[in-house]
Amino acid sequence: MFKKWIIVIATLLFISIVIRMSFIITSNHQQPVHSDIAEPKNALPIIVESQGVTKVNGHVIVNKTHQLPKHYKPGENKKARRKLNEMLDKAEQKELDLKYISGYRSYEDQQKVVKSYVENDGEKVAKQYTAKPGHSEHQTGLAFDVGTQRPLEDFHNDFEHTKEAHWLAQNAAKYGFIIRYPKGQSNQTGYAYEAWHLRYVGSELAKIIDNQDTNLESYYQLN
Repeated sequence: MFKKWIIVIATLLFISIVIRMSFIITSNHQQPVHSDIAEPKNALPIIVESQGVTKVNGHVIVNKTHQLPKHYKPGENKKARRKLNEMLDKAEQKELDLKYISGYRSYEDQQKVVKSYVENDGEKVAKQYTAKPGHSEHQTGLAFDVGTQRPLEDFHNDFEHTKEAHWLAQNAAKYGFIIRYPKGQSNQTGYAYEAWHLRYVGSELAKIIDNQDTNLESYYQLN
């Protein structure tokens, strides 16, 4: 009789253990997986300033309020240029006349550009689309201007209406670029719409900014 009770108790304990293990395994399968890396759309902006260069979540920020020091000379970013070339090659396959116009400029180079624009268009007009030395995205080595070889009467006003500009707006994010100064967002960016001005930020962030129809200042709450 005693042996029977031992067998019964042992059996019940075994069944209890099996049920408990099954519950644990099932719970683990149902538990969501968490990542230590925050998605860009949910990530809080982490602003770091080092040697006069401001970075937000690793991205160099330069605009009318955040400037770069005169000694900051990173040169052209090789990855950004490679992605630009890939995009321009694709545009050519689509029989579009989309060409590289300009890229990296040092502080001194930007001084010359500003002087030229002021002489041609006047200081008031030049300020709308030309950054002061130290405030130009081109100094980061991550910004490029593109355009068309077809003659345009007024490039700054006419390029946005070309088929090349339309294609660029639809496809730049695929290659990690954003239209840095979008239309209707000058209050945030500080600059008038520039359909030709690209900034490399990587495909993930570029797609988010493109989908949200926003800009770096608004996305990172820098205003």
